[in-house]
Amino acid sequence: MSGLLRGAPLTPGAGEARELLARELAGREYRGQAEPWLLRVWNWLTERLQRVEVPGIGTSWTGPLLVVLLLVAVVVVVLLVAGPVRRGARAPQSDTPFDDLVPSAEHHRRADTAAAAGDWSLAVQERFRAVVRSLEERALLERRPGRTAHEVAEEAAVPLPGCATGLRRAARTFDDVRYGGRTASPAVEAEVRRLAGEVAATRPQLLGAGPDAHLVAGGPDRGRP
Repeated sequence: MSGLLRGAPLTPGAGEARELLARELAGREYRGQAEPWLLRVWNWLTERLQRVEVPGIGTSWTGPLLVVLLLVAVVVVVLLVAGPVRRGARAPQSDTPFDDLVPSAEHHRRADTAAAAGDWSLAVQERFRAVVRSLEERALLERRPGRTAHEVAEEAAVPLPGCATGLRRAARTFDDVRYGGRTASPAVEAEVRRLAGEVAATRPQLLGAGPDAHLVAGGPDRGRP
């Protein structure tokens, strides 16, 4: 809006005011409507302003000047109203990449498909999401809406301290790719894939026998008794 106002004269003529309004109504937030309400108001107002007569003023230019001033006021109101509308239309939706109920095996399959297609960024995201879901499926992480990758790494490091470094690195990679605009490489995807294997092979062990017993990670799960 500010850019549009800076490029406009302080008192545009009727044609310029119409052009400004038409440009504003061409925005995406008004598309898909047969006839936007602002356009209906504009047409109704201009039709009546064209019939306005100002008796008793005594000059030939005061009538058109009054029309122009009214048109400018309409344009300013439209721009002030359209600004919040546009900002609301462009507001990003909340991002909760770990809130779905897709099984870890499906995330692994999607990661394999993306890697086969050379989409390493998508493969990294799906592989890390597979890690998160597998931790929830093993009850090493409690399902919690809105959890971030960093929170996943810190919480999973408690039952799996041997994987803590890899989890933190993978969480940073996930954030860099998903939110930082970075592109993953085959080597980066391979690193996250290795982490997924380590997490799957590491078995938490229950130490202690009382109510304060807690889980710590054992070595790789080479075989369960």
